[in-house]
Amino acid sequence: MPEVIKVTTKGQITIPVRIRKKLKIDKDSYIAVDTIGDYVIMKKVGLKLKEISEIVSEHARKEGIKK
Repeated sequence: MPEVIKVTTKGQITIPVRIRKKLKIDKDSYIAVDTIGDYVIMKKVGLKLKEISEIVSEHARKEGIKK
């Protein structure tokens, strides 16, 4: 059953607990968002090792960490 949620002034939404539990979405999860017509489509994204490596490398570069 669909749930109605409110958008905050910053454009944020809260995913209902029932859905977060069902999809195992936690504070470190990534969600891909797109539109189809008037619909907002969200999908939980699992990061692949290459993506994780790129994120860590970029963070290390910004912090001045070298190999």
